[in-house]
Amino acid sequence: MDTSSLNSGKLLAQIHAQYDVLVESGTHQPFVWPHRALGPYLLIFYLLLPPSQSRAVHLARYPLFALIIYLSVTSIRDCRSPSVTVGYGIGLLNAWTILWSATLIIFNDARRDYRRIERQEREDTAAADERDFVGNIQGETSALDGSTMDGLKALHPVAEIPQTFTGNDESVSLIESPEVFGPQDPIPSDSLQTYVWQSLPTTFVHRFDFIMDLVTNFRGLRWTHQVPGTFPPPVHIREVLTDPAPPPPLPPHKYPSHRSLLISSLQRFILCSLTLDGFKYVTSLDPYFFAQGTSSPSSFPAPRTTRLVISVFFAYASLLNIFLLAPLGLACALGPRALGPHASTWLYPPYFGPLRQISEKGLAGLWGGWWHQLFRYAFETAGEFIGGTCLRLPKNSVPGSVVRVTAAFVCSGILHACASYTSILPSHPIKGSFLFFALQPVGIVGQRALSIWLTKEGYREAIPPWMRGVGNVAVVLVWCWLTGPLIADDFAAVGIWLYEPLPISLIRGVRGEGWWRWGGEWVRWYSGDRWWRSGLVFLGG
Repeated sequence: MDTSSLNSGKLLAQIHAQYDVLVESGTHQPFVWPHRALGPYLLIFYLLLPPSQSRAVHLARYPLFALIIYLSVTSIRDCRSPSVTVGYGIGLLNAWTILWSATLIIFNDARRDYRRIERQEREDTAAADERDFVGNIQGETSALDGSTMDGLKALHPVAEIPQTFTGNDESVSLIESPEVFGPQDPIPSDSLQTYVWQSLPTTFVHRFDFIMDLVTNFRGLRWTHQVPGTFPPPVHIREVLTDPAPPPPLPPHKYPSHRSLLISSLQRFILCSLTLDGFKYVTSLDPYFFAQGTSSPSSFPAPRTTRLVISVFFAYASLLNIFLLAPLGLACALGPRALGPHASTWLYPPYFGPLRQISEKGLAGLWGGWWHQLFRYAFETAGEFIGGTCLRLPKNSVPGSVVRVTAAFVCSGILHACASYTSILPSHPIKGSFLFFALQPVGIVGQRALSIWLTKEGYREAIPPWMRGVGNVAVVLVWCWLTGPLIADDFAAVGIWLYEPLPISLIRGVRGEGWWRWGGEWVRWYSGDRWWRSGLVFLGG
């Protein structure tokens, strides 16, 4: 097929022109910062209020949440961007603002219940007084099913702890797994130092650091709500935290220093960048990735399967490349001198789990163990609120489990549907992205029901473990082949693959198509009809 007419620059120019028409006609508005980002700021402002047992402060979260919903929904309804990534982000981030705000101040009371591991001097009585706001931290019961350490321990059952650490494997793989980034933090030589569960601090500077970490730390690393699949605190920290039954220690960690973390992250970042460059060139050969629809001719055999595979690996590599910026930029580049304890390497575990989760657990392992867990806590909290608080269904019952899993995936579907909706190009938010996630519980529950039936009938034990693993992988592949095009086609329709992941392309440079890939106008000042509606508009280059 002749691909000479496939020019992302021309298509992006058409999107810019369409955006200008929408703004000039008043149909939509640009996303102006900071005017359109008030929702997260209101959440932070509320959480930053000094510790208080005032009922007025406690009840203020409800009208505040209503205001956050209003601001986010109006942004989703009204705002667009000529950038495919910024346009997608408008819907995703505003929907996430609603869900994350609900998680922190509606489904939970973060100001009262959440605690963070912090290091302090033993004789620092002032810091100890701060923890007395909600009582004695080391003896008090948390809202997370028992003591604060029990809450953390419950997220790290023995079965979740990786057992394949060797400490000697220096191979580099694009597949990120928990065997890569291990906790570090050298054991303090000063015996006067200890680690405590810190509640909402009384001093503003301390409280600002506490709240900003809470709001931006979606996986809850070093918090009482830390998600499973991440590393618990290093042994020397857990030893000084009060807990009658601490979780078992992990095997020796492979990367005990910032240098080893830097080397590992940099190797993977380079490999991932080269992979992205290759995928970006491959997508230039198929009009499908230029938002031309599923019926467009393809250069590849079995277009449905090939396009789906390319979409999955392109999405995986794109996310991984972004995620690796955190250990590289924060833990290694800025480091402890600039960030203090925020640069500890045990706070930068992988976002993706080991592939063996798929062979061991099938679809449940795909979503609960291998795929990134960035939004997991919010999804699970929403499911618990609906299934437990509202419907009063026992967590371990079949109806309770189904409701919780379904609610979690519906939340994910809403997030991605909102992202699709705020894109300039025509898309299918409901019957595309949302339906894809809404169908995942069907596959998970169906596979689980089959497993229970096989066990009950005595067939499961007769099947060798390796064959069960093959069966799990086969179920995942078939299910993804059936449902995957729903979201892959929606990604392609909104033009998400038109984005340039790298400033320099080796492949296209060698082919004479140009080395430098970034350019254009990245940001512009927008003057609104009121001063508070003026600000920066991000165009994405």
